[in-house]
Amino acid sequence: MNADDLAMELWEEQIVRGLGEPGECATREHLDDWWANRTIREREVYDRAAAGDVSALAQVRTEAGLPILS
Repeated sequence: MNADDLAMELWEEQIVRGLGEPGECATREHLDDWWANRTIREREVYDRAAAGDVSALAQVRTEAGLPILS
């Protein structure tokens, strides 16, 4: 898994949990828009999370408004 794969999973989970806009659909072609809305700007945090760093994963899930464990 890489940072973009993780971002897609997070975005899709946000939509399922009702955190997206009505009719919003997670697509790779609009992934830059999702990234632009993040408050964690350091891409390496997402890289570490995608590689299995539990602390980084907790950080990005919390920032995305998602529970740490799902």
